[in-house]
Amino acid sequence: MENFEYLFVGNASLLSRGTMPIKHQFRGGGNRGGKENSLSSSSSREGHHFGGGGILAVLIAVVISEHQRKWTRRMEKQLKEKLKHLEDRHKAERNAVVRLQHQLRHKVLDVTSSFTGDKGGGNDDDDKTRSKTSQNSHQQFGPVIARAQSCFSRRAGTPRQGGSLVASARCRLHFDVEFVPKRSLEGLEEYSHAWVIYVFHANTNACGTKNRGAVKALVSVPRLNGEKRGCLSTRTPHRPRPVGLSLGRIISVDWERGEVTLGGIDLVDGTPVLDIKPYVPWCDSVPEATAPKWVTRAIEGEEGGEPLAIGEVKLASPEEETREKVKRAYEERFEIDSKKGGKKRRPLYENPDDFLAFVMDALRLDVRSTRERTAKVEERKFDTYRVTLCDVEVAYVIGKEGDGVVTIVDAVAVEPSVIPGSADLDRPAITRNDNDKYFKK
Repeated sequence: MENFEYLFVGNASLLSRGTMPIKHQFRGGGNRGGKENSLSSSSSREGHHFGGGGILAVLIAVVISEHQRKWTRRMEKQLKEKLKHLEDRHKAERNAVVRLQHQLRHKVLDVTSSFTGDKGGGNDDDDKTRSKTSQNSHQQFGPVIARAQSCFSRRAGTPRQGGSLVASARCRLHFDVEFVPKRSLEGLEEYSHAWVIYVFHANTNACGTKNRGAVKALVSVPRLNGEKRGCLSTRTPHRPRPVGLSLGRIISVDWERGEVTLGGIDLVDGTPVLDIKPYVPWCDSVPEATAPKWVTRAIEGEEGGEPLAIGEVKLASPEEETREKVKRAYEERFEIDSKKGGKKRRPLYENPDDFLAFVMDALRLDVRSTRERTAKVEERKFDTYRVTLCDVEVAYVIGKEGDGVVTIVDAVAVEPSVIPGSADLDRPAITRNDNDKYFKK
């Protein structure tokens, strides 16, 4: 306001000084011309005073307008800074909650084992605690018979029902040969497919830190763009009992090692396996079975097709350089010595070319959240996305104009998660600002 008052007074002073010579000129004309000159002089003075007032009003309006523009720009900048601060704070708080959930899930495994061996009495609160803890742990189902080594290294990014849609996916089941005799797998190689029954171990609400562990009755369905359905009428991992069922193609059975390698299956890395059963076509297949249109339209060629389908997956230019990045990252993954001192895992793909083909196959399904997938381009939270496959972090972008084109831009080898299948919260998320480094002109 001080600047504004200075401008106002200054402009008024200049106008006053500017009109003085004019008034003096008319007064200096004497009485020649008599009354007419007097009237003319009076009229001229009124005209000059009116013109000075109009100019003053315009200058005041200009000053006010400029002041408002500066104030608006300053407030806009402050609001943007505040919004950025709130977004960063929300992200940090969310990561902290998820990290605590992961830590709690890890601790629950030990606590549950002591509860399951307790045959004595106890008060009602203890019984409720045992019930809540045991229902959120795979140990409620007894000892697991195998663990999955999967190409899907993290829960986030694993395709929904991706088994039949990502045929090149690979998973190796490592059986506990001390609990399951090696020859238990003998004869399984005679079948083409097998059912795998397992536990959704990477659920973020698995330890009661959200809604006290209660299961929501309704869940958002990705293929319905977030519309709600009852959890038991979908394949959601968030169920009253977190048990999953997937069908895989048998690639090899090595009962000497206690290993079964499956193709086209959507298990997350580290998944606890409860059982494996051979697929028997004459009793497992039901030709006359029906399902809702939103489930079947992807395979029946109906209008709309697969709602999560991506039109095209390509490599960023220069393509050869990007191709080598992805292949080299896969090779480096098995050259890195584990910081945890564990033994190296055998690769799921024999050569980097097969891995690259799998990456492009996996990205043909949109694995982003419903909110991110359905948002307008300018409202997306990210421009660059990443997914971790075989412990290789692949960065990609999706066409800005909603053209359904995925472009792979980078790849880097990463260490396995401390808790297999869980998010690696120590690695920073890719934000909109990071997009510039992939699109330098």
